[in-house]
Amino acid sequence: MALSEIPTPLPTPSPTQAEPATPTRGLRRMSVGLLLVYVAILAINSGGNGILLPNLVAALDQAHKVGNLAFVTTVAFAATIIAQPLAGALSDATRSRFGRRTPWMVGGALLAGGVLIGLPLASSIVTVALIWLVVQVGVNALQAAATALVPDRYPANRRGAVSSMIGVGITIGNAVGALVAGTTADRGILPYTVLGVLVIVVTLGFVLLNRDSPSTGLQRETLTPRSFLRGFWVDPRQHPDFAWAFGSRFLMVIGFYGAQTYGLYILRDYIGLGDAESNTFAATMGMVLLVGVLISAVGSGWLSDRVGRRKPFIVWSSVLMSVALAIPLFVPTTTGVLAYAFLLGLGFGVYISIDLALMTEVLPARLRGASSAGRDLAILGLATTVPQALSPSIAAGLVTLTGGYPVLFVSGIVFVMLGALAIRPVKSVR
Repeated sequence: MALSEIPTPLPTPSPTQAEPATPTRGLRRMSVGLLLVYVAILAINSGGNGILLPNLVAALDQAHKVGNLAFVTTVAFAATIIAQPLAGALSDATRSRFGRRTPWMVGGALLAGGVLIGLPLASSIVTVALIWLVVQVGVNALQAAATALVPDRYPANRRGAVSSMIGVGITIGNAVGALVAGTTADRGILPYTVLGVLVIVVTLGFVLLNRDSPSTGLQRETLTPRSFLRGFWVDPRQHPDFAWAFGSRFLMVIGFYGAQTYGLYILRDYIGLGDAESNTFAATMGMVLLVGVLISAVGSGWLSDRVGRRKPFIVWSSVLMSVALAIPLFVPTTTGVLAYAFLLGLGFGVYISIDLALMTEVLPARLRGASSAGRDLAILGLATTVPQALSPSIAAGLVTLTGGYPVLFVSGIVFVMLGALAIRPVKSVR
C-alpha cells in the first residue's frame, strides 16, 4: 500500500472537482470504450500467458520448459509491480493539451502492441523474458491510465455501471485471448499481430471518441525524487478505508485463484478424469464460469448505483463464492464441479462489477484541484497482481502439507470470507 503522507487535512474539493460533469451520452460511450480497452488488455495477457509464452518457451528448450516459463513470468510480474504504480503516478503529474491520461494510454498501447509483434522472433529464453517485460510495461501503463479515468470522469453514482462494464471486458478479454491464441498458435506471427493491432486500434479509437480535457492549467506539485517515492506509501492510520479496501481485495483474489490455479490437476487427481477428458472438461468449466460471470456482472453495478450501496454486494458475492467452493467438498463429481464453476462465476461477477466502484470511493484526499487517482488505483491494483502471483505457491504449499486438493476449497472459503469481513470496517462507503 502506498500514498503521500498529508500533514494537515485538506478542504473537501468543490463539487466541480469531486463530480466531473460529463454528459450522460458521453459516459455511456466511454463505458463501452473502456470495456473494449479491457478486452484488448486482457486478450494480450490471457493469450500470452496461457498459450503463446508456453509454446515459445517449449520450442526453445523442451527439457527445461517449466523452470524457464516460471523465469519469464516472474520477470514480467516484477515489471507489473513497478510499472503500474509508476505509470499511474506519472500520468497524474502529466500536463499536456491532450490531458493526463491520453498520452499514457496511447504510449502504452503502441509500446505493448508494437513490441508484442516481435515476440515470436526471440531466439533465447532471456530475449523472450525481456520482450515480454517490455510488453507488460506498455500494458500496465495503458491500464493504469485507463482505470484512473473512472474517478476522473464519472460521478460516484455512475461508477457501479462502468465498473460492471470493465468487469465484463475483463471476462470477454480472457476468452478472446484464449480464442485468438488457441486457434492461431501454429500460424507464426499471426496471433501476436492480431493481439498487438487490436490493442493499438481499440486504444486510438477510444481516445479519439472520448477526448480528455487539456491538463496544462491544472496545479503542478513540486516533486523531488524523495517526495515522489514517499507518495507511494499510504499510512493506514491516516487512511484506514484505503487500507481495509486493499486488504479485502488481496484476500478475495487469493481465495478465488487458489483452486483455479490447480483446476486441471483437481479434475485428474480429485475428480478422477483421464488426461484427455480433463483437458476437454476444463474448457467446459471455463465456459460455465464465463457464463456465470457475465450473468451477474452486467446488472450488479447498475443495481449498486440505483440503491447507492457497495458493501452489501461485496459481502454477498463472498457468501456465494463460499457456497460454490464448498460444493466439490461434498459432491466430488463432474456435476459438482460444474455447479461450483457456475456459482463461483456468479459470485465473482458481482465482485468485479462492484470492486472498482468501491475502490474509487476510498481514495485519499489530495492536492486541491488535483488528482492522484492514477497512482492510488495502481497501488490498489497490486492487491490483485501480488496475490495472483502468490496463489500458486500458497496452493502448492497447502496441498503438500495436507496431501490433497480439498484444502484448496477450504482455504478458498476462509480467504473470501475474510475478504468480506475486511470490507465491513470501511466507513466512507455504504
